[in-house]
Amino acid sequence: MYEDESDAALWLEAVSGTDRAFLVLFDRYRVRVFRAAYRRTGDVGQAEEAVAIVFFEAWRLRKRVRIVDGSLLPWLLAVTTRVSFNLSRAQRRYARMIAQLPPAREQTDHAADVDERLDNHKRTEALTQAIASLSPGDRAVVELCLVEELPLAAAAAALDVPLGTVKSRLHRARRQLRTKLGGADISIEPIAASDPTEGRLS
Repeated sequence: MYEDESDAALWLEAVSGTDRAFLVLFDRYRVRVFRAAYRRTGDVGQAEEAVAIVFFEAWRLRKRVRIVDGSLLPWLLAVTTRVSFNLSRAQRRYARMIAQLPPAREQTDHAADVDERLDNHKRTEALTQAIASLSPGDRAVVELCLVEELPLAAAAAALDVPLGTVKSRLHRARRQLRTKLGGADISIEPIAASDPTEGRLS
């Protein structure tokens, strides 16, 4: 029934609460979104993550989504560009956090470059796994405040929780990460919540 309907008709159904209509649009465009994200990131995992984020954003902002020339695809691709950029930027933020971790072992030979790359890979894996092991709420705060460097107030608005909740989650997450990472201090400071020039949500 829904498969033959136009994007505009399906989106009206989705906005009114018809899950099936949204799923049809997801099936219709997920491959295109994946390809666009992969071209921008060069990474399958990040491209898959981008697909999930893009369609989550479409649902979250469903009353503000624009149908362009009868198609949802242009809006999806515009969001894909932003999401892919943010994912790549997040990877660089991870590198900054990784730099704070102690080396996995002391260098004892002359293959310093090779050993350093191996150590960095291990530290990357350790940090990624440590963040992934956090509760969803704590992980979201870490991603927004430490990786994306959003102000605390912006993170609170994005997550629809009180500012105090963000602060407590961030404090707890840092403590848990220090424990999981053998005492390394995750000391990147979030941008001050009162800074009016940073972290504006579109």
